[in-house]
Amino acid sequence: MNPPDSAPHPPGIGRVRVGPLLRLAQRRAAHAFADALRPLDIEGRHYGVLLSLNAHGPLSQRRLIDLTGGDKSSMVRTVDDLETRGLAVRRPAPTDRRAYAVEITDRGRALFAEASVVADDVAARLLGHMDEDDQDLLCTLLERFVAAPSDRP
Repeated sequence: MNPPDSAPHPPGIGRVRVGPLLRLAQRRAAHAFADALRPLDIEGRHYGVLLSLNAHGPLSQRRLIDLTGGDKSSMVRTVDDLETRGLAVRRPAPTDRRAYAVEITDRGRALFAEASVVADDVAARLLGHMDEDDQDLLCTLLERFVAAPSDRP
């Protein structure tokens, strides 16, 4: 099915549009989420790290980069922000004396719980025009897309 403001496309043309469509979808979701998180004084990047820490426990910054799709310099800045606010702490990694593990604090868990309610509300608004089966299908397809092997050499 084509979006209401677009004309039908010849067979196969939709596949060449996947990049631009994903970018537009990400921008729409990111802007909505950023606006909704503003009262909590965090950004989407903070939420992504808190989500990973809440789900997996203490993690290295390298693993956080892998899980969130970030880069080294922005991850350092994000963890610094969380640590300054008392939402996360860096501790020596038990398996490697040279490395640190980032761990969510009780304060971070409380803020994450609030932000998760916001995230659910934003998702409901963004997906509200779809029926539940389409929402589930979209999420399943995006999970498969993200989990696919990288096309990078």
